[in-house]
Amino acid sequence: MSLTQKIRKVLKKPRRVITLKPEGRNRGVVALSYITWPFVDGIDIPKAMGHTNPFECVTMAESFRKEGFEVQVVDHDNLDYEPPTNCRVAVDIHSNLERWHPHLPKDCVRVLHATGSHWLGWNHAELTRLCAIRDRKGIALVPRRNVPPSRGSEVANQISILGNQYTIDSFKFAGKPITRVPLSSAVEHPWLEGRDFEQSRRKFLWLGSYGMVHKGLDLALDAFADMPDLELTVCGRPEKEDDFYRLYHRELRELPNIRHAGWMDMTSPAFVEIARTHGAIIYPSSAEGGAGSVLHAMHAGMVPITTWESSVDLGDFGVPIARGDVDSVKAAARAFASLPAAEVAHRARASYDHVRSAHTRPLFATNYRAFAKKITAAL
Repeated sequence: MSLTQKIRKVLKKPRRVITLKPEGRNRGVVALSYITWPFVDGIDIPKAMGHTNPFECVTMAESFRKEGFEVQVVDHDNLDYEPPTNCRVAVDIHSNLERWHPHLPKDCVRVLHATGSHWLGWNHAELTRLCAIRDRKGIALVPRRNVPPSRGSEVANQISILGNQYTIDSFKFAGKPITRVPLSSAVEHPWLEGRDFEQSRRKFLWLGSYGMVHKGLDLALDAFADMPDLELTVCGRPEKEDDFYRLYHRELRELPNIRHAGWMDMTSPAFVEIARTHGAIIYPSSAEGGAGSVLHAMHAGMVPITTWESSVDLGDFGVPIARGDVDSVKAAARAFASLPAAEVAHRARASYDHVRSAHTRPLFATNYRAFAKKITAAL
């Protein structure tokens, strides 16, 4: 799709406003700039199983509604909507908060709900990885995940984040109160019994959406191309990024130890089979607000092998990737593959128990409701 076609698609997009009536006495309006489709299509359809944001957006709206506020939900790219004069809380995930700021009542609580790390570090991280590919491969790929600048953190009174200390640190410069509301999970799996950890410690999964370089697929492919005794399964759509796919066609399609499985429904038998046979998810991302794909793999019993920038807590069960380079990915994969099968089994169970205790839909609902109650207590 050309840039012109993308612009036309955005301009033709319906600018709907979802209005939810309050529970009890009406305390005013909460404007929520995120996504609207889950309020129309629902949160239990297959489309909603691929990401955590459908459930989380609906839960955020419901939290404020239960506190007595009318909630008006718009899409984050809706540049037409203006909050009403009785707006008491304005919540946005990126750019609308800055646009709304001059028109909001002085006592309106402004909240940046940070689904990623701060835009400046986020953009720099992807560009740094692209420069590394340029130096490694002699080719300049285009950025896929760069976002427009925004002063949302500067105009906010409160910042809520989904990831861990990495994401928190990226916003500390703004000097605003930061509350961690740990990411939920779109999919959970029962613990898989009878896995062969002697075999699975040599099998790794990369699972991600768009932005292959941003999310470190290039590093994983280059690393495993040099480790023919270890196996990598790639679940994603690198073919959607034509320059990347041309560059890595050999690794994705021709090497016997790398399998491109395509986009994967995480509720499918095919994904369960990957979870049964693979010991770890390897995810050398350059920047995240909390890597949902890693958490979903942990919910299926895989051990996380990630960079600090993936914003996932590794505890004493995960394996850190020291730096965002090929050698560090190789070292982390080798370290995991060399573990005794019993140790891999122990770490897989510890990973599973951790994610079940920290990253679920009910826990997100409880934590966000507490956040909503806290910031509206004085209104």
